[in-house]
Amino acid sequence: MERAFDPILVEVIKHELAAITEEMAIAVWKTGRSAMVKTGDFATALCDGQGRLIGQGYAAPFQLAFFIEMMPYVLRKWGGKLSPGDVIVVNDPYAGITHMPDVAVIAPAFWRGKLVAFTLAYSHHTDIGGRFPGGFSSQCSETFEEGLRLPILKLYDGGVRNDALVETILANVRVPEEWLGDIEAKIAGCWRGEQEISALLDKYGPETYQSACEYLIDYAERATRAAIRTIPPGEYVHEDLFEDDGFGSDEVALPLKLTLRVTEDTLTADFTGTAPQARGAINLPLSMTKATVYGAVKSIVGPEVLTNVGFVRPIAVVAPLGTLVNPRFPAAVGGRAPLFFRVFDMLFRALAKALPHRVPIPGEGGDVVHFTGRRPDGTSFAVMDIFFGGWGGRPHKDGIDGVAPMAFGSYGTIPAELLEREYPIVVDGFGYVPDTAGAGKYRGSVSIYKQWRFLQPGTVMVRTNRLLRPSEGMAGGRAGALSTNILNPEDEHLELPRKAHLHLEVKAGDRIYHVVAGSGGHGNPWEREPEKVLADVRNEKLTVAAARAQYGVVIQPHTLTIDWEGTATLRRQGVPAVTAETAAPQTPSPSS
Repeated sequence: MERAFDPILVEVIKHELAAITEEMAIAVWKTGRSAMVKTGDFATALCDGQGRLIGQGYAAPFQLAFFIEMMPYVLRKWGGKLSPGDVIVVNDPYAGITHMPDVAVIAPAFWRGKLVAFTLAYSHHTDIGGRFPGGFSSQCSETFEEGLRLPILKLYDGGVRNDALVETILANVRVPEEWLGDIEAKIAGCWRGEQEISALLDKYGPETYQSACEYLIDYAERATRAAIRTIPPGEYVHEDLFEDDGFGSDEVALPLKLTLRVTEDTLTADFTGTAPQARGAINLPLSMTKATVYGAVKSIVGPEVLTNVGFVRPIAVVAPLGTLVNPRFPAAVGGRAPLFFRVFDMLFRALAKALPHRVPIPGEGGDVVHFTGRRPDGTSFAVMDIFFGGWGGRPHKDGIDGVAPMAFGSYGTIPAELLEREYPIVVDGFGYVPDTAGAGKYRGSVSIYKQWRFLQPGTVMVRTNRLLRPSEGMAGGRAGALSTNILNPEDEHLELPRKAHLHLEVKAGDRIYHVVAGSGGHGNPWEREPEKVLADVRNEKLTVAAARAQYGVVIQPHTLTIDWEGTATLRRQGVPAVTAETAAPQTPSPSS
């Protein structure tokens, strides 16, 4: 007799699956070696026995989305040939991964001899070999330069480690102990997931488990289609120019075009009209392009809807082969992040044309300092410090300062204490930069600065977003400030070239001052409540002069109180015209 549908039981299983991915994440976090893993640059997830992503992993929406893209490649190679104790490793950008420093581990989970699930874990490694430390420089022209590509290999076969493969990998990376430590942490996470899946099957049985998986997948599809139906049918186009070819050449303007096509309960993101693939490593592999689309669409779907294979069924992505968003092999893709952030921005702005009262300006950041060298005892080190500026202005609220973009989920900021304990680096400063937020009725996030001092000579790569084109405002809001990098700000004060990926050699005692771009504001700045302007002044996110210039709010500098009569008089004069000089605030230098 067929068992009746039990919505309470399905909800319980849904949360038990989520708890399993949390258990996996705890295992990875507690055993990971690198600073990146210890602060959240990793993800865990579960697939059913068919390789379909089924539940909400410990992951950001775009991470879950590229897991969806990766699994068909895994099944094509190893479907029907897996045994208990197998562990697969892959970092191939042409097999679902987004660039080679991202290394995924996949382990099949068996229950009473039957394949019932796959446990997945991935993280960004601080090195993968190749021409440039870190493996994500934009200054490569072929994927062969970017590092060691692992094409869906068995790291463990029936519980026996492939030592030849491990030795080959460790011989090709700059920090082998850290690399191995992070891999073993992910394996531990996957094995923890297998234990918990077995316990869940013991508790509910395979039929109940599988029917719950089917329901969660179908529900995600229905909910996504319902969310798409709230978008007025039609085409919503957004175009932009990307100003870096990967090598920092002058006067680059690569066209980007996105057409969102909404028809009843389906959505198509069409990138036809985007520039051909670049010679440098700024290209987005197709898996990353799809993951970016899915991550943006998730913002308009309820948080209770799982990012699984059902969620993506109503969404199509058209990315012509040979373009920036779907390059031909062996195009280099390691430095794809700045283009990813720009495409993410385009998706939100196209959605905002359809849903202006719901869609905010996306966040800024994902900027990186990557430092490699040798300690006094001769051992190698590699450290990657990533941090974010915050969200842009929203239709009904301010942006949020200093947090990762909406699709990034679990990413954190590496504490200075951790960096300074494990690496020859000192964080001399970390905080807000006043007057850098895009002004608006609801302002964008202010810029965040960080200054590093290097205690050993070494090689540094700085990845920076928003160097030439600011985060524009919406609905009358103003743009945020641009990013900037300054070498040794206290003495030589050398402003570094405005390139997305910048390489330089540093000596002991050198410092880099880096500012993440501010994000755009939403709505007319002259309509912002003066009390909110005053709060920003008191919190040192805005100066008295900028309060007057950007918002028409007059504040008494000595008492930090609002001059209501002066404010009313100033605002009656009208909003000042936006010129090329005043469109975006200038980033103050460290000495100002």
